[in-house]
Amino acid sequence: MIILSIETSCDDTGIAIIEKKNNKVKTLASVVSSQDEIHKKWGGVYPSEAKREHQKNLVPALKEVLIKASFLKKGSIIAPKNLKKVLSREEVLLENLQKFFKKNSMKKPDAIAVTVGPGLEPCLWAGINFARALSLYLNTPIIPVNHIKAHILFFLFDRKEIEFPAVALVVSGGHTELILANSLSSYTLIGKTRDDAAGECFDKAARILGLGYPGGPAIAQQAELWRSKSRNRKFEIKLPRPMMRSKNYDFSFSGLKTAVLYDFLSRDKKTQKNKNYISQMSFEVEQAITDVLLFKLKKATTEYGAKTVVLGGGVTANTTLQERVKETAKDFPKTVFLLPPFSLSTDNAEIIGAAASVERKRRTPNNLSANANMKIYDTIKRSANL
Repeated sequence: MIILSIETSCDDTGIAIIEKKNNKVKTLASVVSSQDEIHKKWGGVYPSEAKREHQKNLVPALKEVLIKASFLKKGSIIAPKNLKKVLSREEVLLENLQKFFKKNSMKKPDAIAVTVGPGLEPCLWAGINFARALSLYLNTPIIPVNHIKAHILFFLFDRKEIEFPAVALVVSGGHTELILANSLSSYTLIGKTRDDAAGECFDKAARILGLGYPGGPAIAQQAELWRSKSRNRKFEIKLPRPMMRSKNYDFSFSGLKTAVLYDFLSRDKKTQKNKNYISQMSFEVEQAITDVLLFKLKKATTEYGAKTVVLGGGVTANTTLQERVKETAKDFPKTVFLLPPFSLSTDNAEIIGAAASVERKRRTPNNLSANANMKIYDTIKRSANL
């Protein structure tokens, strides 16, 4: 089974071609076009700007993937009758796609997979409408994918199956969720953030400290600088660990961000720019977030008797979190802990294709809709408006 997958839930444009054979999934080609440089000046993602970039990037990314996978063919494909209707709000995408297929053809995949939620709605629609257009061009069914589920299922590239029950922790810029899985199709949300996600907290703390965007890598770099020094706690920084010992599995990182701000504002301007202060604060932010995540994860692993623990999402690329997860795993010798490689931790189309490979639902171009607030347990519904 060959799947062409599309990911546009936030600010990364991802397209991949994956193959499922004998229940094993492998990547034939993958491209991710990042918008980090564009959004740096804002310190975060502007949905309308991100959507415009997706519209510009999708067709070039498609061409690059097709070349890498040797799927690009000479010739042309006649534009389908409903193309302009499908891309009525995607003028740039319409023009680029028409130009592409006037000069090119491609090997037909068995299905097209696309993220339908959760995410930023304008961005989701760019990918969905692109998938609808490709479906019309190629007469190929579409598999809608839940983005959170895709972050959990990265392990399909390494193994055919895992043991259940499994506990999954998805940590990214927009999501911090603890999920109980009893099968590849049965998920229960047992904990979520009540305000900011962990990734948002990294971004906001970095903005306060003047470290730029994206905040996670910037905070990690500064934390490592402090780690490599003598650790002289000159500034006596101690941040809270919000909701760490609450009876439930929910998270809250808004108060942590506020604590960073209050500490920063309490310092004189010279201290605010002091490299040691910035690196020590970064270290404490990283430790506070990691402490909360791991405390809740260990508690859930014990309570639910998890045979497998899966971590997914961009924040899992943090080296400190990875090291501490590996240390935590030693306390659960009968439990398998799975961490994604860096390439599969951030938003990408490979994991969207992997998730689609275990889905049975096929849709036509007129049966897709974006769900910006989709939950892990939500059923992907048909749209009545298209």
